[in-house]
Amino acid sequence: MIILFLLILLSGSPASDDFTGVAFHFKNRDIHLLHPMRRSDGVYHPRDGLSNASLDTLSNFFDPAARHVEIIRQDHPSQPTMGLALAFEFDEANGEYPYTPAYAALQLKNFGWGGLEFSVRDTMNYTGVSNDVSDDFTIEIIDFHNDTITGLFSGLLLSGAGPMAGIEEGRFRVRLYRLQ
Repeated sequence: MIILFLLILLSGSPASDDFTGVAFHFKNRDIHLLHPMRRSDGVYHPRDGLSNASLDTLSNFFDPAARHVEIIRQDHPSQPTMGLALAFEFDEANGEYPYTPAYAALQLKNFGWGGLEFSVRDTMNYTGVSNDVSDDFTIEIIDFHNDTITGLFSGLLLSGAGPMAGIEEGRFRVRLYRLQ
């Protein structure tokens, strides 16, 4: 009975290896972005004309020649209200973890905002930040195995409307497509 209870408890753990996507704490909310970009029949059309397979590759790619990774995740596959883009330099031959990229950038987007982006009332769109201009943004790669990359991030995001906000306890685990 005790073993069954422990198995149930461990299987529901948010830190389990089954987690795939991006999660973080922002503006007193825990946010989980689990979906790559997808085509939509609604008002939001990501990179119009691309297939879902192409959008999936754009949302999860690693270019070994350029040593560049991009991860895009949103809260709904085809009708998102929030999304995040994370891009960073990555050398898979490094082999030592944690690995801190020499260059990393992050952007947060609120698709639900209907007004002028970066107006004073726009409190959710952040232009993002990169670690080459701010020591307030950090990213660490914890593991890279079988083309699945796992890492942590945190930082202070800047908004075109003026305010700044911290993004904390960020983590990601994503299977990447290799570009040839």
